[in-house]
Amino acid sequence: MGGGPIMIPLFICSVLALAVILERTISLRRSRVIKQELIYIIYVIKNPKDIQEVAKRCDIIKGPFSNIIKRTISNTHLSREEKVLDIQAAGRQEARNLERMLIVLEVITAISPLLGLLGTVLGMSQVFDVISEVGLGQTKAFSGGIAQALRTTIIGLGVAIPSLIAYSSFDRKVDNLVLEMEKYSMLLLNKIYSTRKSGNSMSPEKE
Repeated sequence: MGGGPIMIPLFICSVLALAVILERTISLRRSRVIKQELIYIIYVIKNPKDIQEVAKRCDIIKGPFSNIIKRTISNTHLSREEKVLDIQAAGRQEARNLERMLIVLEVITAISPLLGLLGTVLGMSQVFDVISEVGLGQTKAFSGGIAQALRTTIIGLGVAIPSLIAYSSFDRKVDNLVLEMEKYSMLLLNKIYSTRKSGNSMSPEKE
C-alpha cells in the first residue's frame, strides 16, 4: 500500500472519520434539531389550552427540543428554581445524545498520529536491516524505505487534524444548540409561572 501494513488501520480510521463527519453535519443542522413550529407555539402561548397544544405537538414532533419542552411543562408543582435546575439537567441529557458518535472522532484524533508514528518506526527498522546488509554506500537501497516509513506519519496527521477540527466544531455546535433550546424553554417557563402568580395555572391537565 505504499506505507506498509499500518496503512490499513489508517485507511479504516479515515473512512470512519468521514462517515461520522457527514452524519453529524446532517444531524446537527439547526433546522433539524430546533423546530421552528415549536418556537412559534411557545411565543403565542396565552392560556392553559395552549400548553395542551404544546404537549400534543411535542408528541408528534420528536427530538431533543421536544424532550426539553415536555420536561419544562411537566412537574410544575416544583418551585421555579427547581424547574430551572430540571431544565438544565434535561439540556445536559440531550447534549449527551447530540454528542453521540463524537467519541469516534475523539479516538481517531488520538490514535491516528500514533499509528503513523508506529508505521514510521517499523519502516525505519526495515531500513536499518537493509543498511546492515548493503551498507551506507547504496543510498538508493534505503532512501525509498525512509520515504515509505515517513509516509505513514504524514497520513496519520492528515487523518487526525481534520478529525480534531471537526470534533471541536461539532462540540461547540452542540453547546450552542443546547443553550438555544434552554433559552426557549426558559421563555416557556416564565410564561407558565407568571400566569400561575395571576391565579390561572397553565400546567397541562393530568389524565
